Amino acid sequence: MEGHCLCKQVHFSVSDDIVTVVNCHCNLCRKMNGSAFSTYVVVQEPQFHLLSGEVKSVQVSENASKQYCQHCGTPVYNKNPKLPGLTIVYLGAIDCGVNLTPVMNIYCESQLNWVTEIATLTHFEQGVS
Repeated sequence: MEGHCLCKQVHFSVSDDIVTVVNCHCNLCRKMNGSAFSTYVVVQEPQFHLLSGEVKSVQVSENASKQYCQHCGTPVYNKNPKLPGLTIVYLGAIDCGVNLTPVMNIYCESQLNWVTEIATLTHFEQGVS
């Protein structure tokens, strides 16, 4: 599998040998990503290869560093010292991410109460005009 940032300056590959795909509902992920929750593809560190471009790193907490494209700001992956040997890749940065499905929700004590109702909301194939 391959992935890119929005401006395509960062290009990476990830092995198909995925540890797991998770939705994280913790307050840290919500704040650092500006979303209701974050979806990650977790791989063994040797399975992630930065092919081109440079990522900038920011230490967001004692347990999380976020690597993102220094040009467009797209988050690419996280590292967590509590999870040694793993690379936590943002699902949205993976080109075939639509083919991957989360298998669990974590940190649900922080989950926004409306998240479980997402499937019942009105759907539009395109944006609303």
